[in-house]
Amino acid sequence: MVAPGILLTATHVLDEFSADSSGPVFMTFLPGQTRAWLPIDVVTISKPSEFYEDLKVFSDLSLVSCSLNSDALDEFPLGLATMQVALPLVGERLWAIGFRHHDIKKGAARVTPMVSSGLVTEAFPNGRGERLASPCFEVSMDTIGGMSGGAVVNAEGHVVGIVSSSLAGGPSYVTLIWEAMRLDIRGTVPQFSDRDRISLLAAKDRGLAKIVGDIEPKPWGDVHFRFSSAESDLYARSVSSGTETADPDRFSCDEIEDFVDEWGSDMEDAAGDAAVEALQDLTCEKVRRFLSGEVPDEFNPPIRSFSVEDFEGVEDPSVISIERPEPNRLIIDLFFNLHTVIWTVQVALSDFREHQSSVPNYFINIEVGNELVSLVLVQRVYFRATLIFDVEAQTFIEASIRSASVRQRGRQEK
Repeated sequence: MVAPGILLTATHVLDEFSADSSGPVFMTFLPGQTRAWLPIDVVTISKPSEFYEDLKVFSDLSLVSCSLNSDALDEFPLGLATMQVALPLVGERLWAIGFRHHDIKKGAARVTPMVSSGLVTEAFPNGRGERLASPCFEVSMDTIGGMSGGAVVNAEGHVVGIVSSSLAGGPSYVTLIWEAMRLDIRGTVPQFSDRDRISLLAAKDRGLAKIVGDIEPKPWGDVHFRFSSAESDLYARSVSSGTETADPDRFSCDEIEDFVDEWGSDMEDAAGDAAVEALQDLTCEKVRRFLSGEVPDEFNPPIRSFSVEDFEGVEDPSVISIERPEPNRLIIDLFFNLHTVIWTVQVALSDFREHQSSVPNYFINIEVGNELVSLVLVQRVYFRATLIFDVEAQTFIEASIRSASVRQRGRQEK
């Protein structure tokens, strides 16, 4: 358990329960006592198979939220595992902790705690084929049946991964916890009741999860890890020696920085123009749904027409990646926001009168006409865009918006 009511386990363990079964019960063993937890939500990461059409490949790491289904046992504090986002080094000793199922006597199954230990022998930052598609590593230790999903800890006792598979007598393969940092899940405890979904990083910010490592969540959804020099060297060696190699057509961080220094102003102009054009192309109904980030549905009257303009230009641009698919063409993946987007919408006079007492709480510059009422609303809008740069012509020749979103008023950003 890594946060109140949130735990990590192996996906293949959960898959052992059929859809029509009652599902798993998670147990917390205490001196002479036991807490029982029932799963409420399960999330994991998947991607399309490279070999089979219409087949998905799932990570073996799942995040599970659950609710207490037994006595709270107030005399025993809730024990939460400290996680560490790291790439264990070759030769580093780790310990796997799990439970071994034995025989059944008088209707009760005997369950014995097990600990195994060994040295890291190899790393697979890009996964090890589709059977272990997520970042993982190999350890020269034996983990027996029943230990799958158990914590793998380093010398500090921090969880770095979970047991995924093993060969008889070893080695064992361990899925790193990296992907858990990207997942959102339904929270079941009162401390998470103000959010529809919660991440482990958000739980950490509230003091309800313990995570060690240099981790930076990005507003477009990625999570960036910064490793030590030794970890970075192992990562580079492991990637270059595996089935996947570093992409020579993908810009490095230094190359991205140089490009932004030279072409940043033109890039912002192209991105800002594309963003405004994308907003102008929305239908009235889509604009209404877009404004629901600021205006609750019950106070958001149907829109008859609208106009939109940007007042301050692009802010906080962040280049996610630059790739060179052709010698004279660059593709830029960009995240940015328009700090002051001004919507002017027209609604029917009858709809306005129905919401007249509440509309001034959200809209400004209200102008009432004979049949229509003009309302103004100001938003900060976030965009992810793809730009194409012609190297020979030294200009941006295309810009398209991939996604746009706003922060909801009175709620934390997801």
